[in-house]
Amino acid sequence: MAALLQVVAMSKGKNISVMMPYADSLRYIADWYCQLWGESLGKAVDLNGNTVNVGQTPVKSLGVTDQHSQVQLYTEGPFDKVITMIAVDKFRGDVVIADGAEEFPDVNFLCGHTMGELINTERRATEYALTKSKHMNNTIILPEVNANTVGQLLWFFQLETAYAGAMLNIDTFNQPGVEEGKNATYALFNRKGYEEKKAELESAPQKQDRFII
Repeated sequence: MAALLQVVAMSKGKNISVMMPYADSLRYIADWYCQLWGESLGKAVDLNGNTVNVGQTPVKSLGVTDQHSQVQLYTEGPFDKVITMIAVDKFRGDVVIADGAEEFPDVNFLCGHTMGELINTERRATEYALTKSKHMNNTIILPEVNANTVGQLLWFFQLETAYAGAMLNIDTFNQPGVEEGKNATYALFNRKGYEEKKAELESAPQKQDRFII
């Protein structure tokens, strides 16, 4: 279902996929997702040889840090994104916000609550703001962060990617665009076996001095 919804979103012009975990312990999940989603689904041709140039551009974000930068764009900017938030019910560590700010009512209301409560409340508020402005979003909730739940999360995204690729009728498991750059690098270093690629590079149109500053 997650893959189907993403593919439908792509067909409606949502060509950016934002991954936004609301836990520092999951921040690198967003980096990993960007590599998985971008490399697997960004393809020029489909399995029938048709030129399709499909794929969603993955963007990493971190709640609540990027609420104060990127979320302005996500809630009021163009309708070209799907925002996926990852929530955690129970954090591995938590801190109670101490009393002592009675003279500052704009801060004091937080005293006695935990940082976990604050993070999850801000996530819910962001979810509401995105939904109110009719920007596509969804939330994945982990009961806690441990080896088991992280393993499930990684497997979920891998399956979502594979199913999305099948629906797009592309080879999800190759990387010809990456290989093109690698092969060109080998050729520029005169690596044996890449003479044909070297000749191709040498015959390519050269940069013009008038466009170089």
